[in-house]
Amino acid sequence: MVVEQQTVDERLAWVERQYWIDKDVALAAAQDWLVELGPGEHGALSRRLEVQVASIMTRRGDPRQGAAEVQHILRWAERHGELALQSRAHDVLGSIFELVGDRALSLEHAVATNDLIDESELPLMRSAARLTLADALGSAGSFDEARRRYNEALRMVIDDPETSIRYQILNNLAYTEYLAGNHEEALAAVESLISLSALNERPIGMYARDTIARVYLTAGRLDDAAATLVAALEAKPVDYHPDSIACALVTLAETYRRQGRFDAAQAVIDRCKELTTEHTLVRWATEATREQAEIHAETDDYKAAFEAYRSYHEQSIALGASENEARGRILEAMFQTAESRRESEHYREMAERDPLTELPNRRFVDEHLNVLLALLREGGAPVAIAMLDVDHFKRINDTLSHEVGDQALRELGRILAEAMALVPGAVAARLGGEEFLLIMPGLDANAVRVLCETVRRAVMEHDWSPVAPGLRVTASLGVARAPDDADTSSALLRAADVRMYVAKRDGRNRVVHAGD
Repeated sequence: MVVEQQTVDERLAWVERQYWIDKDVALAAAQDWLVELGPGEHGALSRRLEVQVASIMTRRGDPRQGAAEVQHILRWAERHGELALQSRAHDVLGSIFELVGDRALSLEHAVATNDLIDESELPLMRSAARLTLADALGSAGSFDEARRRYNEALRMVIDDPETSIRYQILNNLAYTEYLAGNHEEALAAVESLISLSALNERPIGMYARDTIARVYLTAGRLDDAAATLVAALEAKPVDYHPDSIACALVTLAETYRRQGRFDAAQAVIDRCKELTTEHTLVRWATEATREQAEIHAETDDYKAAFEAYRSYHEQSIALGASENEARGRILEAMFQTAESRRESEHYREMAERDPLTELPNRRFVDEHLNVLLALLREGGAPVAIAMLDVDHFKRINDTLSHEVGDQALRELGRILAEAMALVPGAVAARLGGEEFLLIMPGLDANAVRVLCETVRRAVMEHDWSPVAPGLRVTASLGVARAPDDADTSSALLRAADVRMYVAKRDGRNRVVHAGD
């Protein structure tokens, strides 16, 4: 059965790996699997897929909705102790706040990503977490710490030629060194990036080529910088879209200006202005205005240069305000979503919890068991259930009072909850009256026998005298396992119910399994 569990894990690992190979494939694979799972509660699995979808979509549109969704998933993961899911959610949130310029929150989430990720995780996922932290540290100005994390990330995936993460690490490392003014180190990083691309016959993207050109520009290699950008604009690599084109055009205009090719620089800036206006690229429109001012100054048109610099200053202020507003909108969306979902979850929890014992009720069982069986059909863990009924409970109500009976049920609920707490994912629920259900995923037949016998003895040997002097309580249990006995919720419950009645027929205070 361990092999079956790995099937789900392997499929999830493949889907998450596609993020670093082809994001279109990664998005489609995650969305298709979510459709397969269908509506309802699917635990950490569906949320891992939703985080991947949100991560891709936030970089292709407004990040507000994605931030709110991932924040909600993070809260769920914290409540349920899902550390891997928490790490993924923090990773995406760190990238979102990096995107809108909130360095403090970006670094906070990046640190949490690395604190939560387990050393047993795949090297690719640990490398991605280090990359997020390195980016956040670089943005915060901690260049030495950033460099160390980039190198750690690179070592983890040095022998992984299929994914793009090595290129991303080297690109971001080069850009961080460039920002820090470490020109030789930046040049070494871009040369490594170019060599890696040639070795694996893998084209370099627009953003990476812009980084290469900027490093060449700083090193005084103007011809190489221009050639790199012209080739990129002609090649139209995978990330050839308005934002990356505008980024490259600004750098190309600066390169031409520094070469003294002012007409060529002006033509590139004019093209960039048209693009940024058409697609509302505020950041690159601002940078284009700055470069326009430089061109005017270089050609001795000081009046036009002054006007352009004044416009650049105004646009810079507006850009800062826009980034602040974007951060505010994201935080507001996260808060509003958290509040509304907290309220809806409160009422949902009330609807799925038995008020007497505070255990999950039949409604929860129907939904949760269906989820576990769906995962089983996907190659997940086996699922065992035990139907438990209190022996001669009617006598307790009739001879001692219904109040004592309620107290006994509350105490029994506590005993069952404590027993299930010892097994990851196990749940004790109240179906109604004196009937309870134990759900035990991931255990083999022998482990189920031991656990159910432990429960039976715990009930029998418990000191019930605080509830009522001389009270003795025992229980009968019927056990069924999926997929051996059934693979649907109704059939599995029916098998457990039949065996519970066999336990009562054969003398009560016993556990009946298949074949007993």
